[in-house]
Amino acid sequence: MKSFLSKLQHNYYEILKVLLFLLAIVIVVWVSPKDSFFKYEFQISKPWNHQDLIAPFDYAVLKTDEQLAEERAEVEEDFYPYFYFDEEITNAGMEQLHAVFGLEESALIADGQLPDSMQHLTFLRELYQNIQNVGILRYNPVLGGKEDGFIIRLIRGKEVEEVSIGQLYDIREANAIAQLMIGEAYVDDSLFLTQLISNTLVQNVFYDESRSKAELETILNGISPSQGLVQKGELIISTGELVSAEKYQVLFSLKSEYEKGLSSSDAWLYIYIGIVLIITLLITLQFLFFRLFKHSFYAEMKNVVLVLMSQVLMIIVADFIFYNYPEWTYIIPFAILPILIVAFVDSGIAIIVHLVTVMLLGFFAPNSFEFFYTQFAAGLIAIFSVKSLTKRADLFRTSLFVFLTYGVIYVSMMLVQDGSLDNFSWKVLTNFFGSAALILLAFPIIFVYEKLFGVLTHLSLLELSNTNNPLLRELASKAPGTFQHSLQVANLASEALYEIGGDSLLARTGALYHDIGKMNNPGFFVENQVPGHNPHDEISYEESARIIIDHVLSGIEMARKARLPEQIIDFIRTHHGTRRVEYFYRLERKLNPGMEVDQSEFTYHGPVPFSKETAVVMMADSVEAASRSIAEPNEQKINDLVDNIVQSLMDDGQFMNATITLKEITTVKKVLKKKLMNINHIRIAYPD
Repeated sequence: MKSFLSKLQHNYYEILKVLLFLLAIVIVVWVSPKDSFFKYEFQISKPWNHQDLIAPFDYAVLKTDEQLAEERAEVEEDFYPYFYFDEEITNAGMEQLHAVFGLEESALIADGQLPDSMQHLTFLRELYQNIQNVGILRYNPVLGGKEDGFIIRLIRGKEVEEVSIGQLYDIREANAIAQLMIGEAYVDDSLFLTQLISNTLVQNVFYDESRSKAELETILNGISPSQGLVQKGELIISTGELVSAEKYQVLFSLKSEYEKGLSSSDAWLYIYIGIVLIITLLITLQFLFFRLFKHSFYAEMKNVVLVLMSQVLMIIVADFIFYNYPEWTYIIPFAILPILIVAFVDSGIAIIVHLVTVMLLGFFAPNSFEFFYTQFAAGLIAIFSVKSLTKRADLFRTSLFVFLTYGVIYVSMMLVQDGSLDNFSWKVLTNFFGSAALILLAFPIIFVYEKLFGVLTHLSLLELSNTNNPLLRELASKAPGTFQHSLQVANLASEALYEIGGDSLLARTGALYHDIGKMNNPGFFVENQVPGHNPHDEISYEESARIIIDHVLSGIEMARKARLPEQIIDFIRTHHGTRRVEYFYRLERKLNPGMEVDQSEFTYHGPVPFSKETAVVMMADSVEAASRSIAEPNEQKINDLVDNIVQSLMDDGQFMNATITLKEITTVKKVLKKKLMNINHIRIAYPD
């Protein structure tokens, strides 16, 4: 048990990475469609490239979406909506007529103006009853644009009758009829009686929404989704035959019936197992590639998390679009995934990840072959064109190249399959343009990733290496000699890294900040001193060494306050490694002969360089600083200086953790010698 726990403890980092890949497999399986796949691909107006297809069973030919939509529209157009006659509202209006008439009648009789009130009331009652019994229709949007002949079904009590809307009154027509009838019967009292009837007439025919919608839905659900029948053994299509609209629908119906039959039978378990195996195989191949061929990348957990998270998110978005909005498939910016990986990792990993991603999505995408061919080619073009993403124009250029690639592939596929451009679609080209334009979303995503994972891109390095950065401006102001030294080291290191194939921009940026700690005590460093005054003369050698060593710790503190990335702070930590402050150490020993000197007081705290870039900056820093002390520099002196300093660094074990080879160190020495001779304006000695 202890042995098992010990192995688990020593390999937990590796186990965690494996678990991340397993989690990625689980998520991809979960979001992927679980339907079976029809093994034939076909497109309308394209030739049938498979063997003759015979119907394996009887099945109905499905109607197209357009046909179903047309039939639904016809049903809705011919449907007679339900309205109901409201007796309660009608009776309430009659009661209101009595009440209002009674109030007005008393006042008029008292003035002697209405001698025959009962006759008037009887007339109004009959008139009200006649108009309301016909029905006063309340307008509803369902009647919008309908003519008078439009039929509705009117519910009166338990009976339903079909009437045209022209047979009913609206409130305006009802008032007009009442005014006309009163005017013919009572000329003298027409105004009074008209006002009474107008105030009491009510709309009593209303739209019955619930019954209308229920019956309409029942009728719509009764529309047959199919038309015609294909019998088992019938030839569906022959090899090379053009897929017409009719043939396409027959094939589509077979595909739907085939997939539905498998999904609804016991075969679903085998389908699910097949999907799991496909996804597991592809992601496992990706895992093995990382582990076997990209070990430096695989060693960093954040790299693995960044790549897998980006890949899984792209698959989730794509599967959602495939399932819900398949017409938007080609507007998804698939090329953004390899661009992000190139920006943070490298192009080789980007190619493999993009390949695996489009293979996984190709199983579920419409027109799988065209999808894979189009997206893989566009992704490769994106990788080749974006390079290292050192400026904003790179991304705009990549977006343009991806769009052109989409266009070329679309036209070439159409020419190969159709032999013409008759079916060219501007809508498809618009989708391609949208996909290429969405690649520009990489800008904000890169910013978020940098903050989330603490990884630098060349865009950030360019911003940090700007000498107008507040920290570098402060260095130039407080310690101008150190600032000039840092510029020289940055130039030397970037040139050397360019030759041996490292990240020259990272080394240049790190070199610019490696000595910022000297700002606390600039006068104690020789490059900032004025002739005739050296503050070290006033303190002990041990104190001088402490001040010199402290510039590393001070630099780290300043960098963290300025929120510099850890990758830049690494150059501050490692540029002196674990070496001694040799000058003051020797003076201390000379001052105290025969006594044991505590070396820890004269030794930098480290760590030693652990990358190619930090190792080169250490060499460039040591060589540039020492070259300033050469009197009358010439080619031989500079050669000897570079060889001796680099050899001493190697003898001290400063490069034992760095990923740099002896061959690369030799190349770096050649570059440093050449650059120092150029700086000191030394001509190479030619043979006699």
